[in-house]
Amino acid sequence: MRTIIIYSGESKGMEAVVQALSSSIQAMGHEVHQVKAEKSARAESLFIYDLVYVGSPVLGSWGGKFSEPLASYLKKCSGLEGKKIAVFVIPKLFGVSKALKRIMKLLEEKGSIVIAFQSIKKLSEARDFGKRLSKPQ
Repeated sequence: MRTIIIYSGESKGMEAVVQALSSSIQAMGHEVHQVKAEKSARAESLFIYDLVYVGSPVLGSWGGKFSEPLASYLKKCSGLEGKKIAVFVIPKLFGVSKALKRIMKLLEEKGSIVIAFQSIKKLSEARDFGKRLSKPQ
C-alpha cells in the first residue's frame, strides 16, 4: 500500500508524531512518503496513493483552527476525489473537535472519504493510529 503523510510544521511535536506514524506504517510493509505543507510547497498529485494522512496542530487562542499553509496546500492538490483520508491533530486545551471538523470539511469538499480521525498526544498513539489503518482489510 502506498501512503502519504501531509502535515503542518507549525508545531514542535509534529515532526516526532509524523516519524512515529511513518515508522509504524513502514513496519507493516507499506511505502510511506512525507510532505511538509508550506505555502511555497509544490502541490502533489495524490492519485498514486492508497491512503492519505493529514495532520495539523490545533491553533488559535481558543483552538478550533488548523494550519493555513496546510489548508492552502490541500486546496492545490489533485487526486483527492474518492481518496481514503485519515486526519490527525496535536491537541490544545480547547478546540480539538472543531479543528478536526474543519479539516474533514475541507477534505470532503474535495471529494475525499475520511475513514478515521484522531487527536494524538503521545508518540505511542501515533504508532497505534498507523498500525490500525495499515492492517490488511
